[in-house]
Amino acid sequence: MSTTQHVSLQAYAPDGTPIPPTVSREHLLDLVRGAYERAGVHLAGDGVDIELAEIADKAACSLLRDRWSDDFPLAAYDELLSVVAALRAVLGFDPTPTAREVLEWADEMGKRLGSELDDPKSSEYARFVDGPYSGAILIVTGTLALPDMGPAPILNLPIAWGDTADPGRGEARYRRDPAARERVWHYRLDSETVREDARPHITLPVSDQGGA
Repeated sequence: MSTTQHVSLQAYAPDGTPIPPTVSREHLLDLVRGAYERAGVHLAGDGVDIELAEIADKAACSLLRDRWSDDFPLAAYDELLSVVAALRAVLGFDPTPTAREVLEWADEMGKRLGSELDDPKSSEYARFVDGPYSGAILIVTGTLALPDMGPAPILNLPIAWGDTADPGRGEARYRRDPAARERVWHYRLDSETVREDARPHITLPVSDQGGA
């Protein structure tokens, strides 16, 4: 049996109230940078903020792409999004979405795509071929009546760039292909210029933001 005396690190105020421990934010950032260094990735300055945001964006689009496959381990995306959201909260960065929030956002966006559809019992899919939302797939309920078959021909999706200290916000315009392929409608980035560092801007459910 060990006889080592453990010294308590808990500090107390004069009235006996426990004082919450203080942790240097820079120390936390150094720990994160150190973990990335072990992986061979050097993050300097505000690189942690952007790196974590991009990881969340990739996981969100992959979740929306692969959730239709029964044999894909979607739990990995679910857990990754939660971990990144928690780590960003601890570090004081802008929030990124959990898997539940990503799916809620996708459902709301699918309803927007199908807002003019006649038959709510049928469903089709919208797949984003390129740009910030590359790979994401949304379910669209209903089928638009003649003469203009298909979901909305143009869709503007929110994008972001920069970091928490210097954020940028905008929209990426996607245009629908004329015809579906096995009930999947392809959307491609329109000819207008979108920043190379643009990423999806999915942070909270649409109902909480008042818009996507």
